[in-house]
Amino acid sequence: MHRRFPVSIRYIFRLYLLGILFFTFFRIVLLYVNRAQLNTIPDKYSITAQAMLMGFRFDTVISGYILAVPFLALVVAEFCGWLKKGLLLSVHSFICIVYAIVFFGCAADIPFFQNFNTRLNITALNWTSSPMFMIKMVLEEWDFLAYFIVFILLSVLFVWLAAKIYRRYRNELPHEVEKKKFTVGKLVAAILFAGLMFLGIRGRVEEKSPILVGTAYFSQYDLPNKAGLNPLFTFINSWLDGMKEENKHLKLLPDDEALKLAQQYLGAQGAYPQYPVARMITDSVPADKMNVVLVIMESMSADFMARYGDTRQLTPFLDSLANQSYCFDRFYSAGIHTFNGIFSTLYSFPALMAKHTMTDAVIPEYTGLPYTLKANGYQTIYFTTHDEQFDNAGGFLAANHMQRIVGLKDYPSSAVLSTLGVSDQFMFDFSMPILQEYHDSGKPFFATIMTTSNHPPYTIPKDATIKPKHKEVRGGCVEYADYALKHFMQTAARQPWYSNTIFVFVGDHGSPEPDNIGGLNYAYNHIPCIMYALKFKDRPKAISKPGGQIDIFPTLAGLLHLSYVNNTMGMDMLKENRPYIYFSDDEHVAVADTGALYLWQRDGHEGYYQFTNREQNILDAKRAKADSMKQYAFSMLQTTQWMLLNSRTGIPHK
Repeated sequence: MHRRFPVSIRYIFRLYLLGILFFTFFRIVLLYVNRAQLNTIPDKYSITAQAMLMGFRFDTVISGYILAVPFLALVVAEFCGWLKKGLLLSVHSFICIVYAIVFFGCAADIPFFQNFNTRLNITALNWTSSPMFMIKMVLEEWDFLAYFIVFILLSVLFVWLAAKIYRRYRNELPHEVEKKKFTVGKLVAAILFAGLMFLGIRGRVEEKSPILVGTAYFSQYDLPNKAGLNPLFTFINSWLDGMKEENKHLKLLPDDEALKLAQQYLGAQGAYPQYPVARMITDSVPADKMNVVLVIMESMSADFMARYGDTRQLTPFLDSLANQSYCFDRFYSAGIHTFNGIFSTLYSFPALMAKHTMTDAVIPEYTGLPYTLKANGYQTIYFTTHDEQFDNAGGFLAANHMQRIVGLKDYPSSAVLSTLGVSDQFMFDFSMPILQEYHDSGKPFFATIMTTSNHPPYTIPKDATIKPKHKEVRGGCVEYADYALKHFMQTAARQPWYSNTIFVFVGDHGSPEPDNIGGLNYAYNHIPCIMYALKFKDRPKAISKPGGQIDIFPTLAGLLHLSYVNNTMGMDMLKENRPYIYFSDDEHVAVADTGALYLWQRDGHEGYYQFTNREQNILDAKRAKADSMKQYAFSMLQTTQWMLLNSRTGIPHK
């Protein structure tokens, strides 16, 4: 019966089945490595089966796109008698190369999902400006390297199996061509197959719309919904969306409406007409120019701390310090990338979803902590363990009032452990004589220290005195990161500047722990924020009001009793009250108060979840409250974008 079909159709169909088999393998691996999420789902086997079926549909879409042109070329050539060895080999080579590229995306998608809780998308290109840095990071981290090795092995296996299909095709072809070049039956078969291929590419039989990302969301559970997608589909979809004019900038609210609302929410009185949110902050108490040391902790989720329910004792130092400090318990990172954490913590503007705010061709001017403290006589310095130009951090910070950048170029090569440079402990020790030198100059200093130990490639120095109790490498690195912070504070306590210094410990973002609300990985944004100083050690306070990285600048300025112009989206968490805090990942905007979370997704999906019941979307019952939260966040984000586009993020002039 199959002989009635053109031999080229049989060849294409066999390659299609082979590709589906390999796509399915990658999906199974994705589900397996995220089984902790899967195990929390009732009836997980039925849900997983539905995810696999949905995955088959999306894999068919991608397979159709890969095979469509080869199918047309071969069928036309077969009917016309043009099939030659050169054409056959060229088409086959093209198919193998394209599948290998797609398999590379599938392999990269698994650690990408583990880190960002989303399938592969255009944000993966945020780091293409530092290709060697990223390649070294992959090669030095076994988890990443393992997927690269899997990609190589599977690509070789695919090419080998595809070669067998190709040889069978070559063997069958002469017999078919000798019979008849053209029959009505084979033409009908080719047309029917082309129709099926078109339907597979479209993904749906409904007239209104082809298959979309939202089609995969068949359940209330995040992992199986996203597992049904194909990573090349999500990557291309996000790339095409980014190319659309309407998606190049946020269009959440009309600018005029957003500006008016933001002024009301922030209490801006219009004292600076060209700078709508600028407001003068006047403190009646004389300025107390204490030193400030801001430690931005890599991937430090609140979920790691016993204070927030963890039972593994990963962060005994941070937990102890929180009890002696101002500790902000409902505190959130602006985004889920390190560049979000640096930008928002230092300059008090939110993350604009997937936008990389530190790589603009023309670097905007910002105020925030570096400018305001420098204007008050502070010396400003930034420490990182690795190449300061990664993420354009060095250039961006230098252009925005960070007077000195200490990074890989400053450390002895013998101390470098990996692509991420030296260990946290080495960097902390390296900073001590520099900070002492600043102290000796008679001027206060503002030092920002960016750690990396809790980031792949995970490396604990061989000479570290701590031996992590946690056997799993990730948990062990959290323990080491906490130990390094303790070592830093013990060393700092012996310095003459210690008693006159405010220390701030905040995560750059959290970690993709199995803690999801709707489609958002909550643990990726919920982070610790601890402000400690010997001067207020005896007045610790747990603050339950919602807050975020954008609020660190005005809160610190308040503790220092500075008078200044606040031209940011931040508020003083100890003196002001914001009804909600807003934050994002690459696909969601989230808004939280003390009891609930509103979630908006780029494709229009919405949700409202109470923290006491994180699985039930009660949006319909809480529509008025959800709309209030949405309006608050949208006005702030739209205003931020307006300020960026109109160069209004810098120093206000009346």
